[in-house]
Amino acid sequence: MTHPLFSVVIPTYNEERYLPLCLNSVLNQTMPREKYEIIIVDGYSEDNTVKIAEEKADKVILSEKRGPGDARNKGGRAARGKILLFLDADTVISRSLMEKVYVAFSDPRVVGGTCDIYPLERDSRGYALYSTINLLYRVLYAAGFPHAQTKCCFYLRKTFLEAGGFKKTLIVAEDQELAWRMSRKGRMVYVKDAAAYSSMRRERSMGYARVTWEWVKNYLMALIMETSQRVWEPIR
Repeated sequence: MTHPLFSVVIPTYNEERYLPLCLNSVLNQTMPREKYEIIIVDGYSEDNTVKIAEEKADKVILSEKRGPGDARNKGGRAARGKILLFLDADTVISRSLMEKVYVAFSDPRVVGGTCDIYPLERDSRGYALYSTINLLYRVLYAAGFPHAQTKCCFYLRKTFLEAGGFKKTLIVAEDQELAWRMSRKGRMVYVKDAAAYSSMRRERSMGYARVTWEWVKNYLMALIMETSQRVWEPIR
C-alpha cells in the first residue's frame, strides 16, 4: 500500500464481541480500501480479539496496558496516513464518514474534529442522552470550545504528533483535553451528515446518571487541575 489518506486507529482489549462490527463498518466505507489503513493496538487480549484483528487489519500492535491514550499514541506514531481516525472498538461508523471527513480537511486550517454519535443498540434513553450531547457539542464548536470523544474523532497526523498526542497521565477525559490543545493549533470541525454509533454498555452497566456524573467530574478535573480519576474500569 502506498501512503494512505487515512489511518484508522482502534485500541482493543477483549473486544471479540464488538470488534467485527467496528471493522466491518470501516471496510464498508465508500472511500476506496487502498486509501486507508487499519491499525489495531491491543493490550494482550485474552479472547479472540487479536485473531479477528489479524484477519482484517493492516497492522496489529501488541502493547502493555498503559491506558487508552498511550495505545492511541502508539497507533498514531505507527500510522502512515495523513489523517488519523480514532475509533473505540465498540463503535460503528456511517458508510460515507471517511469521505466527508476528507472533504472537511480540504480547508487547510482544519486540524481535527468529530461528528454526531448515537447509541449502537436500540435504547431510547441513550438516544435522548446522545441527541442532547450532539446538540451541545454543535453549540460548543460554534462558540469555539470543541469537544471530541474517542468513540469517533479525527486529527491531522502531523499536527497530532507535534502536539504530543493524547496526554498519557489522563485516564479519563484525555480526548477532551486533546481537543482543547488541538484547537489552539488550527480549526476543529463538526462534520455534518456523518455519524458514529457506539455501545451503551457502560451506561447500562453503571447507570446513566452515574456515567453522566463521571463525565462531568472528569471534564472539570481535566479543565481545572489537568488530571482525572485514576481508574476507568473496562466494561465487557
